[in-house]
This record gives sequence, C-alpha cells and structure tokens, in this order.
Amino acid sequence: MRGIIGKPWIDMTYIWCDSAEALGEWTARLPAGAPLYLDTEFMRERTYYPRLALVQVHDGEAIRLIDTTRVAAADLAPALAERPLVMHACSEDLEALAAFSGAYPAAVEDTQIAAALIGEDMQLSYQRLVEGRLGVSLPKGATRTDWLKRPLSEEQLRYAVDDVKYLPELTDGLREALARLGREAWWREECARLREDALKRAEPGDAWRQVKGAGTLRGQELAVLEVLAQWREDTARERDLPKGFVVRDNTLLDLCRAGSLSRERLRELGMHPKAIRRDGDTLLALAADAAGATPPAPLPGPLEPAQRQTVKRLREAVSRIADDLGLKPDVLVRRRWLEALVRDPGRLPEPLTGWRHDLVARPLLELL
Repeated sequence: MRGIIGKPWIDMTYIWCDSAEALGEWTARLPAGAPLYLDTEFMRERTYYPRLALVQVHDGEAIRLIDTTRVAAADLAPALAERPLVMHACSEDLEALAAFSGAYPAAVEDTQIAAALIGEDMQLSYQRLVEGRLGVSLPKGATRTDWLKRPLSEEQLRYAVDDVKYLPELTDGLREALARLGREAWWREECARLREDALKRAEPGDAWRQVKGAGTLRGQELAVLEVLAQWREDTARERDLPKGFVVRDNTLLDLCRAGSLSRERLRELGMHPKAIRRDGDTLLALAADAAGATPPAPLPGPLEPAQRQTVKRLREAVSRIADDLGLKPDVLVRRRWLEALVRDPGRLPEPLTGWRHDLVARPLLELL
C-alpha cells in the first residue's frame, strides 16, 4: 500500500508494508550488500524488552514503513542482517531490532558518530544535524506517542518518514567530510565498537555492576548482591518486566546490607506483599546461600586527591589535542577512560588501543 503525505511542509510518498508478500517483493529486488537507511519506533514503558512497532527504511529509492505488529520477524530479519544499516544514535534501535528478530546487522554506520568525528557534539540529535547540514527543520511532536496503536496518525506518519527521508543525503555529506579529514577508518572502528558493545549488553552476566549504588557495598554484601542482581536480571527477562518492577535498586541494596533476612524483614524493607508472596522464599534462599560465597572485587572507589589532580592534568592535555584536531574533548577521550588509566597505567582502556592510540594515548602515557 502506498501512502502520500502531501501537506505544505512535506511531499513524500511512502510504501506501507504489513505482509510477508510485500516484504518479499521488496527484498528480492535489493542489491546485495547495499546499505539501508533505517530508523525504528518502539515502546518500552512496562516491559524488559522493547516492543518494536515500526521500522522505517529508505533503500536509496523509496521509503518503506514496515509494520512490525503485522509482519513476522523471520520475514524481515534477513534483509536487515545481511546489509549495512545506516542509522543515527542507534544503540537502542539495535536492541529493539534484536528483541524482534533475534539478530544484529552485519555492520552499522552511525551518523551521530560520523558527525562527532568531524567536530560536532557527541550527542547531537538527528533533528539538529539535519537542520545544521541540510537547512531543514524537523518537528518532534510525535516522539512520545503510542506507536503500537493502529492506525497511525498523519503526524506519526510524517515523523516516521522524516526520520529516514534525509539519511542518504546526510550520510553522503558526512562521508565526504570524513574522507577529506582522513577519518573514515575512525568511523568504521567506532561503529564496529558500537555494535560489539550492543552484543555485550545483550549477554547476561555481571548484572550487579549495573545496580545503582553497587559501589557502596563491600565484602559479603557484594556476594549477596551478585546473586540477587543476577536473579533479578533473569527474572525480568523471563517475565518481560522492567528490572525495577521485580525489585528496585534501593531495595536490592537494602537486602544486601540487612545481614540475616526473614519475611518480616522483607516487609520492613518496603517490599510489596504481593512480591513477598511471589518471590520472598526465593530471595531468602538465594541470600542465605550467597552469604558464604566469595564476593567479587568491589567497584573502584573515589579517586585519591593526587589521582584527581592527575586526571585534571590529563584532561587539559586532551583538550589541547582535541583543539588541534577540531574535535570536542569528550569525543576524543571520556573522563572514565582517564580515571581508569590513572588507576592502572599499565592497562589501556580498550577505546584507546585503536585510532586514538598514537594521537592521544601515547602522549597521555608520557605524562604519567
């Protein structure tokens, strides 16, 4: 089905895809290896996994709005997994696509990263990038609407089309700018790192590190946290609920600090009676078993005063190098990388081992 949005502020034809037949006809004509310019809309208010509602794809010739409430993952996944996907700020999009299809694309090209590598802010939005480079002002009104509800409104359709309408032209301009600066290899490395990071986040493990406040625990408290946080992670995935709906972070920390636990203690710590009936026995058993386990190494504590001064000196050096390169300092080096380097100069943070090594890691090491 073709749709036309024809208001004064836009003139764009799109193809609505909500069947295996429509997808098959399209993918059969796609050139092998050709990039797809893509964005997604998903909902995640009361679920662990994002619920993919719409995939917008510009294939260089036409825009398709793919209704993922109607099409099967098996019909869409091959087209997305076998080609480079060009997106903007795509970490959450990758997660939503993987939750729907079970697969990650072979490669991604992120225009937010490309913009950062030619001197823009690291968190530059798609709307600001389009306005700055193409002179087109895009509305944001449909951002928080219900994308799972059908039919979509004209405002939503316009928003969805806009999100990919300008991606090919935008990407061509960014690629040319990167080529002039000799930074295309930087972009490829950063995009590969982004994809690998997405894959790592999808793997369960070390869930305790993601608990806000975990750095305040020590010893056996950490042993209990490691077990309870992993149980919460697994349970949230199994029930498809946000982790906080299973047990909130602050409650999890209180359970770890409490020492001996009982159902009465769970009530005193503020757990809902329904949660205690459902999960209380499991929590008590896990906490008891973990009390004698070997705790993980604690998260790093605050830097010593001398270390903070060293970080400050390194940040000043980074700013000078970034100015010479025409980059924002945080694009070149994140503060947490500097802190890790100061804690252990013999172990470079992974992002400093690639294109950044000679440009910035080597000079910083010379200052330590």
